[in-house]
Amino acid sequence: MAQSVLMLYESLDSLKENKVYWNQYIGFYEKFWDGPATPQSSWWGMEYEEFRNSLAEKLGTDKEYIENAFFLKNKEGRYFVCPIGSKINMNIIASEDIIPYEWFLMFDSEEKNYFYTHTGFGAIHHDAIYYRTTVDSAGSRLENALNILENSLDNNEKIKNHPELKGLTYLKAGIGNILQWLEGFSEDGVIILNYGEICNRIEQNSFKNENSVDEINSVISLIDSGDFGRAESELKVLNVKWAGISGYSNENSFGPGIIQ
Repeated sequence: MAQSVLMLYESLDSLKENKVYWNQYIGFYEKFWDGPATPQSSWWGMEYEEFRNSLAEKLGTDKEYIENAFFLKNKEGRYFVCPIGSKINMNIIASEDIIPYEWFLMFDSEEKNYFYTHTGFGAIHHDAIYYRTTVDSAGSRLENALNILENSLDNNEKIKNHPELKGLTYLKAGIGNILQWLEGFSEDGVIILNYGEICNRIEQNSFKNENSVDEINSVISLIDSGDFGRAESELKVLNVKWAGISGYSNENSFGPGIIQ
């Protein structure tokens, strides 16, 4: 199984709970580790236990009460946190073997980034693909796509004659679910789509050509213009690609209805 994740980082200024704790956590973590806590951070030997013990001592509590988070800082110096741990986590959504199409609709192709690893002699290679945007931007893009799909699916009988497009009913439902999720967070939050282990199924030389964000947005634009034939063709190509990445064998039935 390969996992991709959608992570929502909340502004430290917007937090309603544990704001003091996360301020202390971030300050201590940066001094201890000299950098932010990210999914790419590594702990060696007993470093993690030493960190927890030291933080618990500073806060005057037992280490079992220490909560952890990923965090980042924007160009203006504002901090954003994404809590992690064993508790139910509303800030992280994971998907096995695929990336739901509605996730891609939150982003623009210009927001594509890469994680890198240095391999010696000045060489680097791409480790993974990720996208980053704000909750406000993601919500606006999803609402636009939802309006287009609702108008097309509800008011145009022609779309029912295109077998590949029938799965868009499930995509519409997926968009609605993500919009409901976003309602629980401030608009100034940061969303990161991390391809994660999915990247192990994509050739590194193909990373720059992996443009599912543009591809699904193109399908939505074609539907909006009424060009259902081209929309069906482009969606089929996208479905076939993700059938290969995910390992699903039935290409014809693969699509937004399966990618959830």
